[in-house]
Amino acid sequence: MNKLHSNSGSPSNGGPIREGSNRESFLDRVAGSLGRPRRTDSVVRPDWKHTVHLDTLSDRTPEQLVEILKEQCFFIHTQVIESTPELLQQTLGDLIAGYGGGPVVRSGDPRFAEYGLSFPGDFAWSEHAGREENVRRAEAANIALVFADYALAESGTVVLASRPDQGRALHFLPAHYIAVIERERIVPRSTQAMADLNRRVEAGENLGSCLNMISGPSNSADIEMQLVVGVHGPLRATYVLV
Repeated sequence: MNKLHSNSGSPSNGGPIREGSNRESFLDRVAGSLGRPRRTDSVVRPDWKHTVHLDTLSDRTPEQLVEILKEQCFFIHTQVIESTPELLQQTLGDLIAGYGGGPVVRSGDPRFAEYGLSFPGDFAWSEHAGREENVRRAEAANIALVFADYALAESGTVVLASRPDQGRALHFLPAHYIAVIERERIVPRSTQAMADLNRRVEAGENLGSCLNMISGPSNSADIEMQLVVGVHGPLRATYVLV
């Protein structure tokens, strides 16, 4: 996994997969190529002999998960700052100033309004602005500002689904990346995040077409084992724990 931005899903701009697409004809074509009828029976969940994927870190308290996340962030070159709902505006303002100021592009996440956050001159990613304008603003931005859907303590990873108010390019193009993590969104590892996403799907929620799993700033040591930061994404990343 690249240190920044391993993602899964279609290469769309983050919109949800629409009902009435060519899904049925696509699946019929796949089954035909395999030389068998379409399978419509449910997948049988395996009876696991070993459950390390469930057991790892499952006995840790929320406070211990915070400490594990902070320790892991040291290894992935990611700054962690703790704040409170009352101080969040000031904390983010200080971070933005420390990164050299705007332009700031942020997601359209409703939590910005819930926390009473506002940043002069910022741009909120929006489906109404259109894909080209959203990408142009992200490309010109110095800072990306988002709320994490989940945070994985084990790997220091923030998980964010692409949505009409939060496209994939928002995470890739700005020079600096700030993710706000509410403590209740911290889970031990990807197992718990995927289980919750699966419950949401089974409940009928229409998730986006792309899932971004972001572990610190972009870096690579592929050339002569020399670590280079900022290869294909933000130069610096900061997590703000609330």
